[in-house]
Amino acid sequence: MEGYRSSTYGDRFADVYDAWYHDVSDVDATVARVEALAGGAAGGERRAGRVLELGAGSGRLAIPLADRGLDVWAVDSSAAMLDRLRAKPHGDRVRAVVDDMADLTAPELTASAAEHGFDVVLCAFNTLFNLTDTAAQRRCLTRVAQLLAPDGRLVVEAFVPPPGGERDSAVGAVEPRHIGLDEVVLSVSRLDPASRTITGQYVQITERGVRLRPWVLHYTTPEGLDALASEAGLRLVDRHAGWRDEPFTPAAEQHVSTYAPVAPGEAIR
Repeated sequence: MEGYRSSTYGDRFADVYDAWYHDVSDVDATVARVEALAGGAAGGERRAGRVLELGAGSGRLAIPLADRGLDVWAVDSSAAMLDRLRAKPHGDRVRAVVDDMADLTAPELTASAAEHGFDVVLCAFNTLFNLTDTAAQRRCLTRVAQLLAPDGRLVVEAFVPPPGGERDSAVGAVEPRHIGLDEVVLSVSRLDPASRTITGQYVQITERGVRLRPWVLHYTTPEGLDALASEAGLRLVDRHAGWRDEPFTPAAEQHVSTYAPVAPGEAIR
């Protein structure tokens, strides 16, 4: 999509994100799992577990995590999204950083990681797929491996792509997302299996006019994610079909995958 940048999604969705996506995933289970991982990684040290959420948006997960007493850093490339986070109750408990999650070059992140490293890096609800090409996803995972504490964990939540060969043709769809008395929202999308990319627009129509809210996803399979993680120096620890340790089976529609840094001299299996 020409002109689409890392901040486009957040900038275009910031004003409706909480209303449209507040219930897209299991917040309570996500927070509990991340809290357990951060506490375990911190070991016996007398400090709060340190969590870095990538693509944190308006704080749907970051604020509840901070409310658990964790030291939460929230990265998003959209300043509009992070402004929403800061304005919420307890938003000041989160360290919000405007940065591109593909590169994570903000000086405060680098300095913080050099001091302690992050116990958990969280990439929830398909957020990794918001990086619109494989190269960006690879850079992100490589940088995450550098920011993690030696016993830290990366947790990625993503959908499992439906079966389909690379030779399948692109498929377009137009569906109503919402039909109200004074508003209609249409979902217009195009899935290209050859490039593993879904390009879409939410077309919001009201009496005041039309608002376009674009989005792009570049997806991969769980096995493809494992390969990218391996290149970045991360190994798969476990994989479930949800945040409550549901077994991951061939029929699973989503996965929650946990990765750990590879120790010097350790072979990746």
